[in-house]
Amino acid sequence: MRKGILLLFVFVILLATPAAVRYLRFYRFGTPARSLPADFNPENVAQVGTPESIRFVDEPEVGSGLVLLDRAHGNQFTLDEIGFLDGRLSQRGFELLPFAGGDLAVALRPVNAFVVITPTADFSLAEVQAVSDFVERGGRLLLIGDPTRYNVLVEDDGFEFVVTIESDKIPLNSLANEFDIIFNGDYLYNTVENEGNFRNILLRSDGFAESSLTEGLDQLAFYGAHSLQIGPTGTALLAADDQTWSSATDRPGGLSLAATSRDGRVLALGDIQFMVEPYYTVYDNGRFIAQIADFLTDSDRRRFVLSDFPYFFSEKVSLIYTGAPELGPDAFDEIIMLQEAFQRAELELELAVEPTAGQDALFLGLYNQAGDVSKLLEAANIALLIDPPIEAAAPDAETGESDDETALEEDAAAAEEDVQRLIQSRFGNVQMAGTALILLDEGEDGRYSVVVLAAGNQGLENTINRLLQAMPLNADYALADCLLQDNLALCPTDIVDEEVEAELLTSGAADLPEDNGGGDVDEDTGDDTAGGDLDAVSQGTIVVGETFDAVLAENENHAWTFNSGPAVIDIVVQGADDLDAIIELYDPNNELLQTVDDSFTGDAEEMLGVDIPDEGDYTIVVRDFFADGGSYTISVTEGELVGSGDGGGGGIFIFADDDGTPINDGISSTAVLADLLAADYDVTTWVSTIDGPLSEDTLAGYQLVVWDTGDYEDDDGLFGEDTGILLNYLDSGGDMFITGSAPALFSTFERGPLNTVQVYGDDPILLANLTDGQMISLDQTYDTVLSEFFIEDLEEGSIGFLLNAGETAGAGTVVGLAAPANEFNDQNAVILLFPFVALPADIQPVLANNILSWFESVQ
Repeated sequence: MRKGILLLFVFVILLATPAAVRYLRFYRFGTPARSLPADFNPENVAQVGTPESIRFVDEPEVGSGLVLLDRAHGNQFTLDEIGFLDGRLSQRGFELLPFAGGDLAVALRPVNAFVVITPTADFSLAEVQAVSDFVERGGRLLLIGDPTRYNVLVEDDGFEFVVTIESDKIPLNSLANEFDIIFNGDYLYNTVENEGNFRNILLRSDGFAESSLTEGLDQLAFYGAHSLQIGPTGTALLAADDQTWSSATDRPGGLSLAATSRDGRVLALGDIQFMVEPYYTVYDNGRFIAQIADFLTDSDRRRFVLSDFPYFFSEKVSLIYTGAPELGPDAFDEIIMLQEAFQRAELELELAVEPTAGQDALFLGLYNQAGDVSKLLEAANIALLIDPPIEAAAPDAETGESDDETALEEDAAAAEEDVQRLIQSRFGNVQMAGTALILLDEGEDGRYSVVVLAAGNQGLENTINRLLQAMPLNADYALADCLLQDNLALCPTDIVDEEVEAELLTSGAADLPEDNGGGDVDEDTGDDTAGGDLDAVSQGTIVVGETFDAVLAENENHAWTFNSGPAVIDIVVQGADDLDAIIELYDPNNELLQTVDDSFTGDAEEMLGVDIPDEGDYTIVVRDFFADGGSYTISVTEGELVGSGDGGGGGIFIFADDDGTPINDGISSTAVLADLLAADYDVTTWVSTIDGPLSEDTLAGYQLVVWDTGDYEDDDGLFGEDTGILLNYLDSGGDMFITGSAPALFSTFERGPLNTVQVYGDDPILLANLTDGQMISLDQTYDTVLSEFFIEDLEEGSIGFLLNAGETAGAGTVVGLAAPANEFNDQNAVILLFPFVALPADIQPVLANNILSWFESVQ
């Protein structure tokens, strides 16, 4: 019993002893009294050091270009965080272009560099290959990781939320591994010397590799960084000191925070925070970021391939037709579409007869007229075998027509077994028929030339359309069905039994491709052919006076229904800064009526004076040219009829295009036409030499535009400033009367003398008070364009009512033409290939009245 009590007593003592000791220590029994705290004196407090900020002056070389920024892989950063880097790029003339998804290989075509920052999703094998090919051809790649950026997964099983932080996964390695670089799953720290915190690593010049990236740098600070593993093809760029440790191994020394690879074209950084305000002001961080911008914008070694078309071109490009053919309306559509598409790529396309020194070039032509590009073909080991040679049929001396087509056909049939029409290249021997050739050549001066050849005119048109479809940054791969190897492609023309033509003939009437809606490049992402289903998401009904805001998703089109007719309306779409809007109008049967694509990214598109004749369901489709999507505002308001009227309303605009070079005496028909029309119409005149150039809205609302070139030749031809505005009016459905010795549309034609015209045909309106066969003498002999159009050459529906009655070149050709709207074009036009004022005074009012009556009849 006593033993038990003793044990209990010992247990209580042991239990109470710690508490007693703490009590005695706290109240310091048996020790001197505790001293009072010292008085606070701020002067005695040690100051925390502020990192040194080193000023530098950024004086970069200014160029131009794009840098692609990855936003398609769950990237954990904001644009504000790289604002300083973006500013350095802007100073160098470069723009950041976001990549939100799609075909990465296509998106890399126009850019100088690709930037990937802290992705949380892996890159696919196809994407890795696309980036690797891009770097191999001289593109730059910047990879930035950060141990503080990771994916957070939240799962809900119905009972609780499960949060998973994937800090051990580094999706950036799915791309970095291709370049012998691995971002380790760690963070670095230094408890001995740091920038205010043990995770803020100081880097000094003794750890910098010799490189243009580190030139002039003394010290950097990284704020939480991965270490990198570097393979045999990589090189360490920034190394930490021996007091810097890795959280993964808890071992110091031998740690790299930045590396390069692929001969310096790849840069990997283990931290993003050093770029963020205010950290880019610390030490030499700002200078380092500026030199990273130099790295991204250095394009000296970028090598392009054909699939990069057209982004290897410089600002100005010469367009040259091989064999120097006489260009007619068939070629105008191609030229206009190419010029508009090149403008969207911020390139200028100029028609030329030969290459211009210091400019890139685009050659178009036929195999049988490829002599101008023979050296380019030879340099690429390409031979064109045409045996026996194809000779153009000689024209009959009297009629000007070929008199031996049948003989040529018989000769070809007899020698069919011996005929060879082959393209000999690295792909072997390929038949010219049904095949187009596209070649990219880089000259010794660094200028690029693209050669496009086909067997015939239609094959050439189809191939040009193929290239146009390839131009948008998000376009499908337009060369997918071609034999392609770096700088050479052989592509199908999709023409059955195509003949190898002797020469390029473009003097026929213009025939815009059906799916281009009046000459605009068709960025169709679905089946929007006439009469087909519209690839567009319905947004409901819109009526006059309504305005709506909407957002296009990527690869999405919107459809708005208008069924409040009959009405005349204006449709305006104002896109956001990143949207290049296209407006299309379809009738109740989904037949395309009109397309407008006149403005650039961020500008408003306007479809004015649209006549809705009934209360059917008309569809307004809104697209983005690049299919990237974006926000926009659409409004429908009451409009004024453009290109039609009751004969007195709407007004007539007469444009005296007299600022060119006089051909003969420099006369104009404007005054005479204004006097003749003023009695019945509201007439406005605009004289180029007095009123200056036209603006985009000058022609809005007019019933008819008279384009009077008089006896002047526009030195800029088809690419004149006023010409583009006039053609936009015509493409938008406006009616136009063109008269002059050398209208810009025909400025490439040869000229010849004209002093007599002959009335032709039996059209009851155009020939009212005139007689078939009637000869009309002009007031003098004029040097006018030779149209080369004979009556039999005209498209169905077109009316030739005046012929060249001379006895020299051009005799019998059409010099007075009326072309009504058809299923491909919604404009009505009358053309006189001589000055209207040259007609006798008694004929002028008759013909003017007939022409105005014809315009009224075709509405």
